[in-house]
Amino acid sequence: MRNWIKAFKNLIIPASFVFLIVAPVFAIPMGRAVRAPEPPELISPTSDVIDLKGKDALEFKWLIRNPVFIDYTDLRLYKTYNTYADNLIFKTRIPSGATNAYSIKAGTFQSGQVYTCVLKTVSLGGEKSDFVYTSFKVIK
Repeated sequence: MRNWIKAFKNLIIPASFVFLIVAPVFAIPMGRAVRAPEPPELISPTSDVIDLKGKDALEFKWLIRNPVFIDYTDLRLYKTYNTYADNLIFKTRIPSGATNAYSIKAGTFQSGQVYTCVLKTVSLGGEKSDFVYTSFKVIK
């Protein structure tokens, strides 16, 4: 009986080491691998009314906090506030290392019309960030 108790005591320390120290170390990268990327931060346009008088294009600018694991940024432009497929007028993918800005020709926009820009980032693993929205009215 004493040998059994002695063997049990000898197993407690190694088992505790594995569960308390080693297991959490291997769990950290797994949690990070499936986390969605941070959404981009929209820098421009940020006002409710955009004046395109005498301008050739409207430039959209954004900031990506951690661009290392980002594959591309998805930019979509909708006519009206509703982001339904029927209202989609422009869509593009901008590779991560290319730029954090994109210009759309002023001829795409109609005066007095409301538009909604939607941005999201997609990681190298295919995880998608939350969407970032901005809506604005165009004046020409």
